[in-house]
Amino acid sequence: MDINSLLSPSTSLPASPGPQTPTPGRHAAAKAADMPTTTTTSAPAPQLISRPGSSTSSVIGALAGLASTPTHSPTMRSPLARPSLPSHLRACFDITMVETPREVLRSDFSGSSLPADKQQRLGELVAHIQETPWSYEAHVEIIRILHQGFVDHIYPSSEPSARRDPREYGLLDELRRARENADKLFALGEDQWLDWLQDESLLAQSAEERVDVMEKCKRAVGEEYGSPSLWSTYGDWVQHCYDWAHQGSSDSTTAEVAVQDPERLVGRELFTWESVIEVWEQGGEQTSHDMAQSHLVWDKFIRARFPQLEQKMPADQAKQAMGYFQARLQTPHAAWDATFQTFSSFVSANFPGQDYEEIMGAATQAAGAAKSLWASRESLESSVASAIATGDEYVQYQAFMAYLQWEKEEEQKISRRKNRGKRKSAVDEIVQSGMLIHALYERAELRLSSVVSIWEDHLRFLIQHNIPDASSVLARATKHCPGSGSLWKQRLLNAEIADESFDQVEAVKHSATKSGILDAAGIEQVLLVHDAWCGYLLRRTRKADAMEEDADVAEMGILASIEAVQALAAKLEMGENFDPAFRLQRKYIEYLKGQGRLDNARKQFDDAVPAYGKHYRFWLHFYEFEMQKSLHINSLQLDSRQAASLNSSSPFAAAVLKQGLETHDLDYPEYLIEALLNHCEDYEDAEELQAALLLTAQVQKRLAARRELEAADAAARAAEQAAAEQAAADGLVDPGHLGKRKRSDEMEPDDGSKRVKAEEHTVSTIETPTNEPVEQPKRDREHATVLVHNLPENISETRIRQYFSSCGSVQSLRSLHNDDHSYAVEFKEADEAQYALSRDGQELDGCTLSVVLNTGSTLYVTNYPPAADQTFIRTLFLPFGDVVSVRFPSLQGNKRRRFCYVEFKSPDQAQAALELDGREVEGLSLIVKISNPAVRKQRQVPVNQGTVVFVGQLPFRASEEELTRAFAGFGDIEQVRMPRDVQNKSRNKGIAFITYSAAASAQSALSLDGTDFQGRKIKVNLADEQTHPQSRRSAGSAEIRRLRTVVLADVPDTVNESRIKAVADKFGTVVKVMLRTNHQGALVEFENVADAGKASLGLDGFEIDPGRKIRVTTEKDMMALKAEKKTDKIGAKAVPASTKPIRRPQQPGAGRKGGHLGQRSAALFQAPKAGVGNGEPTGDQSGGGVGAAKKSNDDFRALVTRSAS
Repeated sequence: MDINSLLSPSTSLPASPGPQTPTPGRHAAAKAADMPTTTTTSAPAPQLISRPGSSTSSVIGALAGLASTPTHSPTMRSPLARPSLPSHLRACFDITMVETPREVLRSDFSGSSLPADKQQRLGELVAHIQETPWSYEAHVEIIRILHQGFVDHIYPSSEPSARRDPREYGLLDELRRARENADKLFALGEDQWLDWLQDESLLAQSAEERVDVMEKCKRAVGEEYGSPSLWSTYGDWVQHCYDWAHQGSSDSTTAEVAVQDPERLVGRELFTWESVIEVWEQGGEQTSHDMAQSHLVWDKFIRARFPQLEQKMPADQAKQAMGYFQARLQTPHAAWDATFQTFSSFVSANFPGQDYEEIMGAATQAAGAAKSLWASRESLESSVASAIATGDEYVQYQAFMAYLQWEKEEEQKISRRKNRGKRKSAVDEIVQSGMLIHALYERAELRLSSVVSIWEDHLRFLIQHNIPDASSVLARATKHCPGSGSLWKQRLLNAEIADESFDQVEAVKHSATKSGILDAAGIEQVLLVHDAWCGYLLRRTRKADAMEEDADVAEMGILASIEAVQALAAKLEMGENFDPAFRLQRKYIEYLKGQGRLDNARKQFDDAVPAYGKHYRFWLHFYEFEMQKSLHINSLQLDSRQAASLNSSSPFAAAVLKQGLETHDLDYPEYLIEALLNHCEDYEDAEELQAALLLTAQVQKRLAARRELEAADAAARAAEQAAAEQAAADGLVDPGHLGKRKRSDEMEPDDGSKRVKAEEHTVSTIETPTNEPVEQPKRDREHATVLVHNLPENISETRIRQYFSSCGSVQSLRSLHNDDHSYAVEFKEADEAQYALSRDGQELDGCTLSVVLNTGSTLYVTNYPPAADQTFIRTLFLPFGDVVSVRFPSLQGNKRRRFCYVEFKSPDQAQAALELDGREVEGLSLIVKISNPAVRKQRQVPVNQGTVVFVGQLPFRASEEELTRAFAGFGDIEQVRMPRDVQNKSRNKGIAFITYSAAASAQSALSLDGTDFQGRKIKVNLADEQTHPQSRRSAGSAEIRRLRTVVLADVPDTVNESRIKAVADKFGTVVKVMLRTNHQGALVEFENVADAGKASLGLDGFEIDPGRKIRVTTEKDMMALKAEKKTDKIGAKAVPASTKPIRRPQQPGAGRKGGHLGQRSAALFQAPKAGVGNGEPTGDQSGGGVGAAKKSNDDFRALVTRSAS
């Protein structure tokens, strides 16, 4: 359908003879399909715009447009459809708009042209947004219903050839009002803008109305930065307006037009050809970073700028066009070949024939870097395009994250080559500039603008690479994710660092708080913003040029923030102690201290005792204040001569600690006990020390009884929970579904290439709960680990271990992924981790620590693709939060194990990731459960009941359908699996697995063994009797097999055969892979010697796991290696496992009821004795008991099978 027929309600307008008629926009494709249409020719492939005056010789210069400009308008996107992806409430583009009263929609839609069910639904939605105006989904659904009614009105299904006047739609005012209401509150997103623009373009008739649509287009491309679809719509509309205004201009005079159509005369003043070209050129510049779709705009620009491109044009125009083409060809984009073909036609028409080859050769040579960049990214671009085509935003997120990870790895490779002194190529210069990654982040933000982690990662990348776009990115981020307090806090900090004026910083704070969206996100997000604002005000008073007015503003601002947050907490019925960290009050106290108003500061602490007195951190802050106050007063009262005999006693500080210890419900008295004793030892006299000892003894006695009761209560709750989970698992778990397992249990069938059957065919398993008593795990990582955040920069692991050693025996330390300031600290016992929580809020080297338990944040994951590695698993789970670690089990005892543990920063993130449970990943149904070491079940190894038939020596071109027809005569076939060649998906691997519903059918199918199938004699036998074909492997002498076998050493015992095969397949066809986990090695046999030679070079030094590189060696050297020993425990030593019962040392003061969970006396702060607990096996090892191992159901079944045979 021609755009003019869409935009004009009556007659279509012919295109002007000059510029090309724009391509029609999208609108109600289903309705328009039945309408008579005018076929339009699709524009050739598009390119990047660069003004001819700019330098085009440098590839980097041509690619500079890939990065966004710092002043561009922010992008807006609709929220992700999947609730699992972390997203926030929708953005408010102009906060001042929120204060504008919204037009109320009518609540009764009866009697309208909408269907009855839509009328009822609209009434419900309107009532809903009156109560919760921040519901983006409700606003969008209202608009969609009204928009569909608009389309149905124009193109009624009852009259396929009819086209009604869009202005006669009965709910037109409601549709416009609904869009305006949503636009005042949210960032609408690309799709909503496209619908809105097309609806309004159908309605516009006068020049003023057309200008209004053009203004909406301008806003849309500003909000949805870099959207090729919106820029294409914008350019098409402006060009259409030009065609409408100048129609027949050559045949009519100005006076005639003024009489016949005065609106068109106004249009000629408004819509000039220069404005058309300007819009297309701006669109090309803003979309240039999109390798995949920038041609949608650039092609239209070049055709509009030079309508007679393939014809002879004036020399000055040809020179300008040459500049545009040269810049575009030096930019990587999907349609490079089409651009080059258009350039060839242009050169042929405008330059002498003898210069053609020289010009084309020079252009090809200059474009070498661009072609190389695109070629190496084409597969990744294809993955992103496929993900976008699915419409699934979760799939899109994974595709973008994989692309970004690859780009960052490429950048790191170039940095390593540079460090080795190698010369950088033009491609290296472009990659290392960071502009490609910057552009890719912007594309991801356009599609997934409500995912906070993308914005945060982008911001960190800009700061690390000194790219001056942080301010614009933060402005866009906070508008897309206005409920993220961390993004607002970073934006305030960035404004302060950029030395923006007070009014500018204040405007940012007000934008965050007065819209109301932040309040809906939760009080913690509000606290983050107010804390950042109060910190900014406090630092202003400390500047050398600070004035009295700055102090007054700071006091009023901090008090206003405290009142605002307290009012919100009261509204949410949260109580007075909603912020245990006492953040805003501490800012006010620091302000009072800086102003010398110490009594007022003291009163703040006194007034806060009822609300915060149960938190030990509050009393430590109070004590610190009294110490500073005492020293300050003493320094003022004493002159320098008396300072030498200064009595540093601070009885008020000691009194604060005593008052805290007398608080009945104090959370962790241990810290105050330690602080009081240390204070009296260092500063007070003997009498005061004696009194402190008596007080702390009484408190410890009360604490021991309290901790004992807490421990008993916790044990009872844990037992109840374990029993409930076990009962739920027994009754609810699907028979074919795997749950949490003991680490030493056997897993899926072997996943190596040597066991093709197990890799390509999944046999259902039946789980039987064991009646054995629940055993405590050998290493309870989930309950004995705390996450420590906000550690000092460049702190050593030794310092961290020393700091937490007073809480218990530190087993291991792990730096959290992509976070240099956070660590996971694992203790030997769960109660030691509980005690470590008392460090939360304490300062370490000037940083206030955050310490939280790791319970409930670890997932047990299985049934993923056999070749999955840490990167694959991390990418899979990254949308749900910050992945702390991915742990694979050791394969030394069982090479068939295929499961892992995925640890998140918080239990909420782990719960969100449970959505992946049951999701199909590469043909396998993923299994994801919350890890709970206290609850486990016996598993049965998959038992093949003789229903699976293996078919070998198949023709490589045979299809599953052809094979099914050949074997269908023997019984009902449940499944046919025919593995495909990795490098050529049109070919199979020559094997297949056929599952029958009955074993008798499978037995009958064996009659086809040795028969002819499409010219080849196939081999047919039962899968459980299948032996590995030896004909191919035995070909040639032992010397030939040795030459085509690559021996690998230093292979981690968590790497399976499938992962090794996936890596080795890049060098040639792999015959088999044999793991040697007891020697940290593997044997990889290739089909020919040449491939083995390439693999020997490529695999040597290959990093198969983060920080773990394999090496190529001889089989003799590999067999000399010993099995890998786990050394993740600090100070662990390999000692023989004891056959005696394990007896833990009794805690001081422990009686028959246990060791007083959480109690610490002086003896408990000593370092653990050497050797104690060092022989404890790691979580990846099997636990051994005394005597013979217990028989499982699998052992019994195997015994019956052998007896029957």
